[in-house]
Amino acid sequence: QTINKPKRKMTRPKTAVVVGATNGIGKAISCRLAQEGFRIIAVGRDKEGRESEVMGFLQQCSANSNSIKHEFRPCNAFELSQVKRCAEDIVRDHGAVDDRRGIDALVMTQGMVSLKKSLTTEGNDEKLTLHFWSRAAFANCLMPALRSPSNVAPGGAVVMTVLSGGVHSPYIKYKDDLELKLNYTVPNAANFAGYYTDLFFDKLARRQTNKSVNFVHAAPGAVATNWGTEFPVWLRAPVRGMQKLMAKSPENCANIMVQPIIQCAEGGNIGLSLPSSDGEKNGLYIMNQDGTSGKLTKDHTVEAMDSVWNTTKDVLGRAGIDLEE
Repeated sequence: QTINKPKRKMTRPKTAVVVGATNGIGKAISCRLAQEGFRIIAVGRDKEGRESEVMGFLQQCSANSNSIKHEFRPCNAFELSQVKRCAEDIVRDHGAVDDRRGIDALVMTQGMVSLKKSLTTEGNDEKLTLHFWSRAAFANCLMPALRSPSNVAPGGAVVMTVLSGGVHSPYIKYKDDLELKLNYTVPNAANFAGYYTDLFFDKLARRQTNKSVNFVHAAPGAVATNWGTEFPVWLRAPVRGMQKLMAKSPENCANIMVQPIIQCAEGGNIGLSLPSSDGEKNGLYIMNQDGTSGKLTKDHTVEAMDSVWNTTKDVLGRAGIDLEE
């Protein structure tokens, strides 16, 4: 595989945690950031030979493979207790202590496709765990390293969750079926994850202690990954055909997704506009698949934010994760 080297190099290596870095969009984003001089902490499910595979790939991507040391952190994101341990270990090793300067970016792309509800060993739905609960957990647990005063990203650290920003509809039963246990359908699961992402990360972004961190909910659009491998054969074939005809490559998607991170790392503006009209100076950015600014749903309210925050607090709390108050 030929890796195109960047034309510029950062004056000092930045650090990015990429969850879901072993395949698809996450793998392409980790490579793109490595090309720009980032030190990558790649997080993904483990298997025999996975670490050497990931490390070899990232060194090939790196603009300066001799000086930048990437890492692979195994984590089964289906289990929130594992997410907690993984994130706490990263903070321990990369928090702003002595010569360590914190984390400049967190990118989360972990996901799956499923046509039915399946529970993790902790009793949560697998899809909702990958698409929302685990992402909320990673962000919460990594915040001490992301908002470090010695963080070297001049434009501020970036937390990006790549899912369905500006695309999903509201999940209207958030007050009655808080964890989607009674009304589970594929469309409801998709809207639940997207709507909860908007509400939780917007509330996280508005916290005064997080004012130096940029939060982004991005929509990747159609991307030609191994998405849909869980489908039956009769459905998988047409999905693959549509991907070949209409979907962008993971590399092209990554080029768009990383722009806010690169711009902030180089001291520039994030390049997006806040969608909220309530006068808040801080909040969640929505990024469309082409890199432009997107919109929140019409049912994005303070009451909904508080409800989702409390629900998330309960779910994460069952895994021993405390949301900061």
